[in-house]
Amino acid sequence: MDILLGTTNRQKAAYFQQLLGRDDLRLLTLRDVGIDKIPDEDGATPMENAMRKAKWYGQFADRVISEDSGLYFLDLPLDDSRQPGLFIRRAADGHEMTDEEMIEHYAGLVQSLGGRSVACYLDGYAVCRDGKVYGYMEQLEQQRRTASFLMLSKPHHDRHPGWPLDSLSADLDGRYWMDLNEDGRMAEMELRQAAKDRLIAFLYDKLGIVE
Repeated sequence: MDILLGTTNRQKAAYFQQLLGRDDLRLLTLRDVGIDKIPDEDGATPMENAMRKAKWYGQFADRVISEDSGLYFLDLPLDDSRQPGLFIRRAADGHEMTDEEMIEHYAGLVQSLGGRSVACYLDGYAVCRDGKVYGYMEQLEQQRRTASFLMLSKPHHDRHPGWPLDSLSADLDGRYWMDLNEDGRMAEMELRQAAKDRLIAFLYDKLGIVE
């Protein structure tokens, strides 16, 4: 079964391939199929944006997965102009930041907040199957409880292409994600496993994947 992802990011394709855990599924990026048109992303939430993308790319494939994320610093009010929200990669002048530009920008923002700040991602997902669109998103309060992390102003020397802010991210004890040993990574994974299981169930159901 071929599934189109609403992204050009091969790392995200690998992530969803691992998430779905099926060798009989082929995850294709927009670049793989030669799609260079992008829809407007003017929704109010990550889920709304994901659904808009899924609907748009649904004209090119029978099954589509789209995802959008918002980044929120819990030390700032939600309506603070410094909140990245849905525009994690957008610079002040409107251009889309590169990975290194993002690291520099957010390191500076966190420095202005004292050198470390608690943050969380709010992720929205959507599936388009045979023209019908379905959305899924965890609630912000739930994310606060289960997926909060520290963002630090000093970047780690390692990089994770496609996920540049991993170089600034740490667990709540201040240990860089890049430095966590197997036990530390397992503890982080366990906190997120229940949410991941709910996402997998949504994707299997709406994509029509038979277990």
